[in-house]
Amino acid sequence: MKINKKVLGLLGTGHAITDVNQGVLPMMLAYLQPVFAMSQLQVGLAMLVFNVSSSVIQPAFGIFSDRIRATFLIPLGCLLAGLGIAFTGISPNYPIMLLAVLVSGLGIAAYHPEGSKFARYSSGQNKATGMSVFSIGGNIGFAAGPLLASLLFGLFGLRGSMGMLALNGGMALLLWIYLSGIVDTEKVYIEHTNRTQDKEHKKSFNIRSKKVIIPVVLLTLVVIIRSWVHFGMVTYLPQYYINYLGQSERFAAVVTTVFLIAGAGGTLVAGPVADRIGLRNVILVSMLVLGPLLYFFTIASGYWVMVLVALLGFVVVSTFAITVVFSHELLPYNVGLASGITMGFGIGMGGVGTTILGWVADTWGLPAVFQVMVFLPVLALLLTLFLPKR
Repeated sequence: MKINKKVLGLLGTGHAITDVNQGVLPMMLAYLQPVFAMSQLQVGLAMLVFNVSSSVIQPAFGIFSDRIRATFLIPLGCLLAGLGIAFTGISPNYPIMLLAVLVSGLGIAAYHPEGSKFARYSSGQNKATGMSVFSIGGNIGFAAGPLLASLLFGLFGLRGSMGMLALNGGMALLLWIYLSGIVDTEKVYIEHTNRTQDKEHKKSFNIRSKKVIIPVVLLTLVVIIRSWVHFGMVTYLPQYYINYLGQSERFAAVVTTVFLIAGAGGTLVAGPVADRIGLRNVILVSMLVLGPLLYFFTIASGYWVMVLVALLGFVVVSTFAITVVFSHELLPYNVGLASGITMGFGIGMGGVGTTILGWVADTWGLPAVFQVMVFLPVLALLLTLFLPKR
């Protein structure tokens, strides 16, 4: 079974346009912070609302996706993601802003389980490579978000956020037009795998089995820890450079974008490597080098800072697609649920970490945020050692 490049490319592009809103929000909060006189804790709370709505509830969308054909969520999710961010920029007060953030998050939550499911159907035998292509779209969108926000807000002020409605609306229309082609990939996949006839194989992957549920829990914990580091960097890098080091918003956007673009490169490299050496091995290597990189970042200066930011992005984000495929292999007959757990709940719990790191920043200063994160990969490394090799 070969990769369906057309469908995978379309889903990856939709992923990029949907997730660009996740990159826009942290920069938007940097602009809105003086407008609403927000504390660092309130900034973290806004990210928590966004991550809970966009990620933590994704398993619910995943279960819905597994039981009912819900391909309409692909264009609808893309549209809502941009609609919420568009109204975030013109919100009259902090509570209304949180409501708009919530709507955007729900749109993102709707897109991911269904989008990743059909990305799997389109990936053929090289599932990690195919999921990397799908994920690279999200990484590029996330990475482009800060620069896009800086451009829109620089030209039009906070009302420039309405440009996100036009961008996402156009992509949602394209996804709707080609929806039938996306649906057809499921038929090809089922015919190839003969899943409906493989009853004994299906029993061995029962989600109630300890052989399945324990690895799923361990994998989810690894994703949560990685998300604390990921969202901690994305949220507090702009704050660190603007409010602590006194750099411009544009410079902060460039640093954040370097982190995210490097992450996109890591995703593209890690997928084919995982198809060759194994999913678990790639995760192990990532967690092994992440701690030292974070430590050197806390003491680095000059051009080494930008180098380390790029390396951190490469390593942190590289395992994104890997953990999604790992969850699919653990739960091959509940792909929507698996996607919701790893792409949704696990990643969304990063919002909890972001809120805690906001409290750390308010109490001990922004540099302390990065010092705390040094210890997180050690725990993730220990948990990864208990994951199955296959």
